[in-house]
Amino acid sequence: MSEIVLILFFSLVGLITGFFDSLVGAGGLFSIPSLVFLGLPPQTAIATDRFGVIGQAIVAVIKFWKAKKIVWKFVPFLVVLALIGSYIGANFLLNTDPKNLSKIIAIIIFVLLPLVFLKNDFGIKHFVINKKKAVVGLLSYFVIMVFAGFSGQGTGPMVFYTLTFFFGLTMIESLGTGLVPWLVLSVSSTIIFGLNGIIDYKVGAVLFVTMSIGSYAGAHIAIKKGDIWIKRLFVVLVVVMGLKLLIFH
Repeated sequence: MSEIVLILFFSLVGLITGFFDSLVGAGGLFSIPSLVFLGLPPQTAIATDRFGVIGQAIVAVIKFWKAKKIVWKFVPFLVVLALIGSYIGANFLLNTDPKNLSKIIAIIIFVLLPLVFLKNDFGIKHFVINKKKAVVGLLSYFVIMVFAGFSGQGTGPMVFYTLTFFFGLTMIESLGTGLVPWLVLSVSSTIIFGLNGIIDYKVGAVLFVTMSIGSYAGAHIAIKKGDIWIKRLFVVLVVVMGLKLLIFH
């Protein structure tokens, strides 16, 4: 396969990944297997994808910030947990195979899916939370961030569940608020990957640019369509992602 054709394929991967990452945080389930298929070793694929995600996250954060869809009071706590979790998870990646953990994430995603249907206004309207629930939510978020630093596949829906159920946010707010610590996690884990020499920077540069473009389009559609539309899309993609992790990973 010629270099130009490869660049075109990597660009397509970046565009699709950035688009869906900014809609429901599901891009990693497409990008990482695609990068492996195109010839990158699994560890390099995860690390290079994370490099590209930095561009995607920067663009999406700016877009949701301007739309006032980021709940900043939760951000400092989430950022600290993302930093610690990414450090632990990124170091796991250097010595561990993420496949088994991906299947565990898939099972959890399916188990929690009925939560979306228990209340019609789940993820659509705010609801009051107590301190005990918030603490459980922070602990849950930390565990998710460890796996996100390690692989990231399937963690987007888990963040959605956590921020809507434990912190009472709407779907769009969960998406926007979760992007800030995700940006921090991406930067910190990329530094660890880079220091260990497992990033393909040539492919990473292509992904950085194309993920940013896809991210802008995805964030724009998410904000324009609203919470109900995102909730419906979320349910469809969670089923697809869960099956992919269980059967085809």
